[in-house]
Amino acid sequence: MSPKTFDIADLSENLADLLSDIQNHVEVTLTHQGVPLAKVLPLTQPEPTVSKADLNDALKPRVAGFWQGKVKIADDFDETPEEVIAAFYGDE
Repeated sequence: MSPKTFDIADLSENLADLLSDIQNHVEVTLTHQGVPLAKVLPLTQPEPTVSKADLNDALKPRVAGFWQGKVKIADDFDETPEEVIAAFYGDE
C-alpha cells in the first residue's frame, strides 16, 4: 500500500482509519496545515536471536557459589555518600 497522510485537525474523525492503516503496515504521515510533523509506523516484533545452545545453557540449574572467590564486593557497597543523597533532593 502507498503511504497516507492525515492532518492532525481531522485526526479525531479519522482515528479508526489511521489505526487500521498502521495495523496494515501502511506508512502514515501526520501533518499540520500541510506541513509534515511525524511519521507513524507499526511496531514490529524483532526475531529472537537466542540460539539453541544459549537456550540450553539458560535452562541448566544454577550452582550456588559458582562465582565465589571471583568477585569482590566493596565493604561500603550499600552505603550512599551524603553528597549523592543531597544531589538527588536538590540540596546541592
